[in-house]
Amino acid sequence: MRFICLLSGFLLLTVTLEGASPFEGGTKPDPDRKINTILREGWKKADLAPPETASDAVFLRRVYLTVAGRIPTIAEARRFLRDKSKDKREKLIDTLLDSDSYGDLLAMRFADMLRIKSEFPINLWPNGVQAWHHQIRAELLADRSYRDMVRDMLTASGSNFRVPHANFFRASAERSPLGLAKAAALTFLCVRLENLPEDDQKAFAEFFSRIRYKSTYEWKEEIVYTDYHPARVRARAPDGETFTIDAPDTDPRQVFADWLLKEDNPYFARAAVNRVWHWIFGRGIMPDTDNLALLPSFWSRVWNLFGAVDDGNAPFNPELLAYLENEFRSSNYSFKHLYRTILNSEAFQASSMNTDPKAVAHFASYPVRRLDSEILIDALADASGGYDRYMSVIPEPFTFLPPATRAVTIADGSISSGVLDSFGRPPRDSGRYSERNALSTESQRLYLLNSGMLFRRFSSLPGKVFGRKRINDRERLNLLYLRMLSRFPTKEEFQIFDKYRKMFAPRQRYRVWSDVAWVLANSKEFLYYH
Repeated sequence: MRFICLLSGFLLLTVTLEGASPFEGGTKPDPDRKINTILREGWKKADLAPPETASDAVFLRRVYLTVAGRIPTIAEARRFLRDKSKDKREKLIDTLLDSDSYGDLLAMRFADMLRIKSEFPINLWPNGVQAWHHQIRAELLADRSYRDMVRDMLTASGSNFRVPHANFFRASAERSPLGLAKAAALTFLCVRLENLPEDDQKAFAEFFSRIRYKSTYEWKEEIVYTDYHPARVRARAPDGETFTIDAPDTDPRQVFADWLLKEDNPYFARAAVNRVWHWIFGRGIMPDTDNLALLPSFWSRVWNLFGAVDDGNAPFNPELLAYLENEFRSSNYSFKHLYRTILNSEAFQASSMNTDPKAVAHFASYPVRRLDSEILIDALADASGGYDRYMSVIPEPFTFLPPATRAVTIADGSISSGVLDSFGRPPRDSGRYSERNALSTESQRLYLLNSGMLFRRFSSLPGKVFGRKRINDRERLNLLYLRMLSRFPTKEEFQIFDKYRKMFAPRQRYRVWSDVAWVLANSKEFLYYH
């Protein structure tokens, strides 16, 4: 009953704090940045005012979750909130983009996109999974050109254990030319090939018709290569350009890579930029992120769909997309540069308190959504001081990961836990966004409210956070809030806490702290991007 009373009090407080200072009022990003100029022009066309800026505490938590996939520590939160310099947000963004955690989270995004999974239906097997995931993470940390990475994936030949990018053409549930064509179109163009006419599908699949596989004497090793028998291949790209290719003198995969990666290709940069925007905001500038229409008729189709041609009512900004595409190209396809540009924008640093659907659709309010499965489970682990165990007892991987393994670092889609799956971790069978489920369910709520494991972790949390420090209750509450929500409690929150604390007999008041931690862990402020 005490827990229910406290939970009700904090839920009531959440309502009364709508629009209050803990969530708004931070230093505005530079409005003269090109991206902010474009955003403001788009908001003006849509008859929207520029958004309020999120507070430092909200920005701090948001940028850590977005870039590093974790919540900040108490020391990191204190340091940032006490920093009075005007450029502290830019500095923090740069620091996080140079961290190993950035590589871990982005490698997880890539692993979802590329279907990195040992078991059925992908069957990369453990050695292939580890080799490819390690290669991708290392290249992302080094900020290797995405264009060069993709060329390697499309043209690599050799052992899937020794040439990691050769796994791209193995990571498909269907290894026929059409199956490989669908995987390439979805991954690099964000186009669903099955939506095209059958003749167009077959013509595009010809680029991948000469790919072959052979086994070796090493367990589960395969060699990816191009068929050495002479053949004339007639293929057609999605934009209608046709190619006559004499194989094996010319590898059709190389021809497709040359078409895809040429500077004026309208598909490649568009797909990458829109995908990154989706990773940051939960949806793309063009909403259906992995089902984009073919050019040149795309804009007219979508504008007509929403009943708007040039009045600013379309829920995306084509000028913004074009600008980011040019930035991506000019930076030699650098993900760090693209992230840095978006994270310093007024859209990313906007408050989420404006719930007007039109403002949310135009990114004039930061979109509130539940944390991704892996990030949420890691946040619970960081906050409570206890980590889940991950394993796969399927005979092929038969893997048990070490204690304190972070969920975002799991390379293999076959290795998971019931809790991760319950919160929507994607199975990595198709590479589609729809595989990741960010909806809140009753089973998730029951776990958060009734898990004996979480109860034990949060019961021991006060001892881990406070130790033997001689501090008063206000300082203790500060530490818990910094640990859980990356901010200090408000005056009203302390008053509610103090009222609840006095419900206990003096010798029982130590029990209040695990209750507070439990309530904060179940709050939307903890469970959601906001």
